[in-house]
Amino acid sequence: MINLYKLVKSFGHAFRGVKELLQTEQNAKIHLLATLLVFVFSIGFHISRVEASILFIAVIMVFALEIINTAIEKTLDLLHPHEHETVRRVKDALAGSVLIAAFIALVVAVAIFYPYVRMLVDRL
Repeated sequence: MINLYKLVKSFGHAFRGVKELLQTEQNAKIHLLATLLVFVFSIGFHISRVEASILFIAVIMVFALEIINTAIEKTLDLLHPHEHETVRRVKDALAGSVLIAAFIALVVAVAIFYPYVRMLVDRL
């Protein structure tokens, strides 16, 4: 049986984590701005549901990896407050995963929005 109190409490923790991420991590703020731009363009260009779904998945993947990256980095900082070669390599790999996801999201956005922008420019 589902414990409603625990469920609500766990959602509270999750929302607090996202809020803290957006308050403290510069890259998360950049991702949020990009997400808002994608949302505005999606509405403005009246993209299809399939296109919107693909964009949503790409954008959420970046946010999810950013959250994982931040959580692991903070944990490593706590466990190894001094510089450590292995910790640096792990952090670099995590940052690389976010970079790759952000690049793929950008490619997806360009692929979806390019025809709409092209039609708009052609009408001018």
